Amino acid sequence: MNVDPTEKNPTMIRTALIELYETELDLEPTDLALIDIAAPMLARAAQLDAVVKREGQMIPGGNRAGMFVLHPGIAQAQTNRASAASYLAKIRGEGEGAKRGHNARDAIAARWGNRV
Repeated sequence: MNVDPTEKNPTMIRTALIELYETELDLEPTDLALIDIAAPMLARAAQLDAVVKREGQMIPGGNRAGMFVLHPGIAQAQTNRASAASYLAKIRGEGEGAKRGHNARDAIAARWGNRV
């Protein structure tokens, strides 16, 4: 299962993220907590995308009549995705201390080889 960028249900996103990460790593409770923080952020970003799609990228606003501004939902969705990515980047899998980092690097190397 892949993580659908249009999915608005945090529970479905959480399930997809766990399934995705467990193909490479054995997740610990800390890793699951990071996913629990990131999933609602990704869901909110998808919700904001839907609002922007419905209302348009440019909306009336600003300090002059008839002036259009960029929809604030665009920036907020980008911020939510960036924040979620920073949490997901901390996922390392099982092990203690330095071994945790090696697990993550080994998983990345196994998946991507020398392309990273």
